[in-house]
Amino acid sequence: MKINSTLVKKLRTAKNWSQEQLGELCGLSLRTIQRLENGGNTSIESVRALAAVFEVDPSELTLSEEEAPQTPLDAVQTGLSEFANFSGTATRFEYWWFFLFFLLLTTAAAIIHEKASQFVALLLLLPFLAVGARRLNDIGRSGWWQLFFFVPFGQIVVLILMAQPDSGRANQPVNKSLDTA
Repeated sequence: MKINSTLVKKLRTAKNWSQEQLGELCGLSLRTIQRLENGGNTSIESVRALAAVFEVDPSELTLSEEEAPQTPLDAVQTGLSEFANFSGTATRFEYWWFFLFFLLLTTAAAIIHEKASQFVALLLLLPFLAVGARRLNDIGRSGWWQLFFFVPFGQIVVLILMAQPDSGRANQPVNKSLDTA
């Protein structure tokens, strides 16, 4: 379930609460509050706990898919802001727009100078791996499949996996079991 993170942050700051205080009041961990305020997904129980603390209707805190259309700029911003989140999910749309952003930025930097290209690629490596891991999580695969990028012609395997249809499992926990190829 997608939560309106800006509203949660606004309600929390209006009451002059820290994230830790909010977590204690609603029975959620500090890490959960941080994830929610950064646009993460949550369970209905967490939404109900937040709604009870803020004294609002739970439906006010959630976003429906129609309310949250994603643009290419949103996909890139999500990829950059979730640079250390390897456990969520990412849609094909989000992955491929971030892939295009990565490709265009490193190409533009290569035109300017070879060292600039290396710097930009190194700077974007962690967000690129994170969005790739989230994409693979969405299709039920381990993020470790990205290691095929380092094998000759292995990029083809990874790109085929990334092109798989969305699973629609955005609210389900990621299966941590080993994949069978």
